[in-house]
Amino acid sequence: MARNVQRPISATTVFLDQPPSCLEFCPEIPDHFVVGTYLLSETKNADGETQQSKTGSVQLWKLDPNTNFLTQVQKLALPYAVFDLHFHPRDRNKFAIASSTGAVSLFGISGSAEPTINPIWTKQVHEDSSIPALFLAWTPQNWLSQSKADGFAVTFSDSRTTVFGTESPITEEDMITEWGSFEAKQMIEVWFVALAAVQGVFSEPKGIIPFMFTGNDFGSLHTRRFEQHGEEPRDPEEPLAPMLLEHDDRARHHTAGVTSILPLPIPMVDDGPVLLTGSYDEGLRVYHATRRGEVLAEEGLGGGVWRLQLLNSEEAGSAGSGLVERRFLVLASCMHAGTRVVRITQTQQDQTSEWSIDVLAEFTEHESMNYASDVWKGSNAEIGDGTSELVCVSSSFYDRRVCVWRVQV
Repeated sequence: MARNVQRPISATTVFLDQPPSCLEFCPEIPDHFVVGTYLLSETKNADGETQQSKTGSVQLWKLDPNTNFLTQVQKLALPYAVFDLHFHPRDRNKFAIASSTGAVSLFGISGSAEPTINPIWTKQVHEDSSIPALFLAWTPQNWLSQSKADGFAVTFSDSRTTVFGTESPITEEDMITEWGSFEAKQMIEVWFVALAAVQGVFSEPKGIIPFMFTGNDFGSLHTRRFEQHGEEPRDPEEPLAPMLLEHDDRARHHTAGVTSILPLPIPMVDDGPVLLTGSYDEGLRVYHATRRGEVLAEEGLGGGVWRLQLLNSEEAGSAGSGLVERRFLVLASCMHAGTRVVRITQTQQDQTSEWSIDVLAEFTEHESMNYASDVWKGSNAEIGDGTSELVCVSSSFYDRRVCVWRVQV
């Protein structure tokens, strides 16, 4: 039975001094989150010509989950704009940003009583500082073929995607090197890169198939599959496994740029992973990443689907009974339409699978582009009937608004 769509109102609204482009809660201190900002300034020179400059900041904020109150803890001004920001999945008090100058910067947050953002390093990851770095993805556990290796992939506005890594601690900037670079056939923005370590046919801990998925401004989704770990001894000088195949769906399924890709944690279907994709065309799609691509379900969310975040996944039933139901709770930042909370359901009966997409909540108070949202990950108590409450923080760019709101799921 379809449930009514909730339309929550904000419990708290604050306005920043600069436009927020990205935000993420700190896994180690869950009441704190970091906001990245992007400020474009224009001035006229003596000849009357307009000159542009891009600056930004990383800002540390504290949420009181009991009162919904927001407090700015720290602001660190930067000589460049921030396009993207992500905490490290394993070294959880560190985060990296992708910048307007083709650089990646690593920061750490020290202390829990009085947390402080501390710069660690800035690395130029594109030789041309006029080419912005658009998105950054940390390598998942076991994605690289060397057990001690760590790294990240970054995309650029000139169509390039590059993987950098190290077998030393990620804090040692001089040990980070380029391990692979992938050029597109056309000069176009690559808005997103997703890395997935998919279980293959070998037993744990081997048998991992590394995948890379990218989405560009033409609406194409590009899949790269690398050699499965465990098939043969690894060359210690090549932590990035050789690429076995790549294919591009040539924008068959997205009518505008692909701006978000979320691999789902389920077994491959007919040797192809299943993803969620977001696009400027306002569509959220369940996407089977085969050579030509296949859309298994889709739903219009009313705005460009800029970011997708998996909040929760559940599985019921058993393979022995032939019936399995998997449910995924997803937070979507939908540009001019605000934020959505969405549930995606897969009902699998033996070899037959059906997918559905249900919008549970719409938050629409933002008056400009909602590029960044996240959910407080403290201990959410269940609400009697088995549902629980999400405490959400979402932002909008031009009106510089950050809102706290709650929704039952």
